[in-house]
Order: sequence, then structure tokens, then C-alpha cells
Amino acid sequence: MRRFFSRFFKSLTQRAIFSFEQFSRHEMANHAAAGAYSFLMSAIPAVLVILFISSRAIVAVDPDVILDAIVPFIGAIGVRSAIETFVTTPLAGFTGAFGIVSLIWAARLFVVSIQRGIRVIHADSEKASPVRENLLTFAVELIVIIAIVLIIAARQVAKAALATIDWAPAAEFIGFAVRTSIHIVPFASLWLFVFLTYKNVPQHKPRLVHAAISSALCLASYAALGGLLGLTLDTDRYGLLYGILGNLIVGLIKVYFFFWLYFFFAELCYTIENFDSLLFTRFHKVAVAGEESGRIERALFAEPGRLFKRYSRVYGAGTTIFSRGDEDRSALYLYRGAVELFLPGSEGDAGTRISVVDEGEFFGEMAYLLEEPRSANAIAMDDCTVFVLPPVLFESFLSRDASTSRHLVELMAARLKANNERLSQAGVE
Repeated sequence: MRRFFSRFFKSLTQRAIFSFEQFSRHEMANHAAAGAYSFLMSAIPAVLVILFISSRAIVAVDPDVILDAIVPFIGAIGVRSAIETFVTTPLAGFTGAFGIVSLIWAARLFVVSIQRGIRVIHADSEKASPVRENLLTFAVELIVIIAIVLIIAARQVAKAALATIDWAPAAEFIGFAVRTSIHIVPFASLWLFVFLTYKNVPQHKPRLVHAAISSALCLASYAALGGLLGLTLDTDRYGLLYGILGNLIVGLIKVYFFFWLYFFFAELCYTIENFDSLLFTRFHKVAVAGEESGRIERALFAEPGRLFKRYSRVYGAGTTIFSRGDEDRSALYLYRGAVELFLPGSEGDAGTRISVVDEGEFFGEMAYLLEEPRSANAIAMDDCTVFVLPPVLFESFLSRDASTSRHLVELMAARLKANNERLSQAGVE
């Protein structure tokens, strides 16, 4: 059990480190600020649109019924006449048109900030349909904003209705249900927004379970932050003016940190999805490339058990690792030992040795790069530990490690040069 928790903590720490590193490298704090700003800009016209729609809907019903239900609770603060005007006179069409145009413009900023942030995280370079993505993200954002406004309105109406119930058991039961819904429904709506954008905005869609886990962790962290702010900033202790300002400040803080957490856990979603390639990249740098590293980094990345369990193979001396003509496209990485590469000869001929692979080098990558069968035989000179990397993992690794990519190009050029010289000598002979 202790060993299990040790491996679990180590794996969790590795993922957290990768996410924080990428969050910093991608400058996601700036994207979080842009997301918070655009959301606040789109929330104001959204409220205006909701007021316009609700005023039209209320006038379509019997205004007297609504006045009798609402005014007794709101009239106490001196706005009876304003409420009466609102429920008896619909807002002008210009108001609704202005709100809709403003909402489209502000929501466009929100769409762009979300899309750009997610695409930076996932390194998307392929062109997607802008119409489809904008409509999808705009629809999600609009639904969330409307849901937030409706939830706030429903909360106030529920409180007012609750005060009219005289029977204590019913009031207690309904009050419990209302309080529970007030807490659950907003977070469920927010989780749905996070989940849908994590899952659908990237060009290469992450797996459903990864998007669900990341979005759940995002909301759990946001709830914990909200609870912490509630303990440290109690706006109910202040008067009306300071209470309004306090709630405004707390609201701004929550919006910004929500988007900070949103982009951090988007990085985590990417990390979980591409964890093996990220882990192999760091393992290659720390354990093999000889880069200076601290004790903690060596403990975390020098010998990751996950990679050894999934991708390492052990070959005894004289064992054939692959043969000419094999269709496998995996790239191989020699961790321990030495490997000889042979061009097979005629029957009874051992063939021609073309190169020796040393520890820390890749081999067999030509089959992946050229998408052709193996062109040589690979035989272990002594006991070897080899990592067999699937094409997807190897491609992802190359995209992150520019020095290895350059080294492979140089290695391929050297091998081609050696083969040309060998063929030239054979022609002379």
C-alpha cells in the first residue's frame, strides 16, 4: 500500500510540474486576464438582453398577478414604482437590439480568448472551420451567461416565495431544496461549460474521460477558492455601500481566478492526454542527455517506472531486435548496451555491418520517417534495454526536442553518406 501511494504521489507530482511549466511557458495568466475581461464585457449586454426578453414575457402575462407577488417584498426598499413600470411597460425594441449587438461583439472577444488559449495549449496548427467553432463557442457562452442570470433571478424569487410559507415543516424542506439547488445548479452549469470547451475546442479532441476529470478538478479548485475567499472576505460584516463594493471586488477576484484555473486545468488536460511523450522527453534530457539537474528532478524523472513498464524491452546478446523487411514503424531508443546494424548478405554470408548504436541513441527511425519497411537487421551486441516508441509518441517527442530532431537529421545524413561511399567502393571493385 505504501508503495502504491508513493507511485501515485510521484505520478501526480510529475503531471503537476508539467502543467505548471506549460502554463508559465504559454503565458496563460495573460489569457486568463483576457478571458475574465471579455466575460465581464459580455455579461453586461447579456443582462440587458435578459431584461428585454423578460419584460416582453411579463407583459404577455397578467401584470397584476406579478405585482401582487413581487412588490410586497421589493417595495420595502423604495423601488415600487420602478418595478411597476418594468412589469407593465416592455422595454423598447431598440434596447433589445442594442443589447444583442453588444452581446455579439463582447462574446466574440470571449470566443477568441478561449480559442486562442486552448489552441496555444494544444499547439494546434491546422485550420478549422471558423464559422463552426465561433458558433459553437458563442452558443456555449451565451447559454452559460443566460443560465447564470436565470439562476440569480430564480434564487431571489425562491427566497421571496419561501418567506410566504407559514407551515414550518414545508418551509424547512423547501428551503433545504432551494439552498441545495442554489449551490449545485450554478456549479453544474459551469462544469458543463468547462467540459464542453475542453472537449470540443481543440483540433485534436482529448479523450472524454480526460476532459471530464480536468473539468471536475477545475470546478473543485474553484469551489475551494470560493470557500477560502468567503472565510477571509466576509462582506456581510460591512454596511450597504461597503458591502456592495466588497461583493464587487470579490466577484472580480473570483472571475479572474476562475479563468486562471480554467487555463491551468486545460494544461492539465493536455498533460494527461500526452503524458507519456512529456515524460519521455524529460527522461531523455535528465537521465541520458546528461543535462545538469537537481536531486528532486532526478528522483522524479531519471527512471520513470511507467515508461519502463510500457515501452522498454530487454534483449540478450546476439538477439535480433528487428529484421530487414519488417513492417513495424516504431522508433527504438537504446538505453543500455550496444546494437549492431547489418545489411544482410547472401545465404551463408553474415552481411555487412553498417553502424553500431551506442547508449542514448535512436535507431530504426528510418522506417517511421520514410514510412517504409526496415532496411537493415538490428542485433544486440550484449544485453540491451531498448525503448520501443510508437510513431505517435515518437512524433510528439520530436516536436518537443529540437536538439534531438537536428541530431537525427545529422545522423541520417551521415548514414546516407556512408552508404553512398560503400556503394561507390563496391562499384570500383
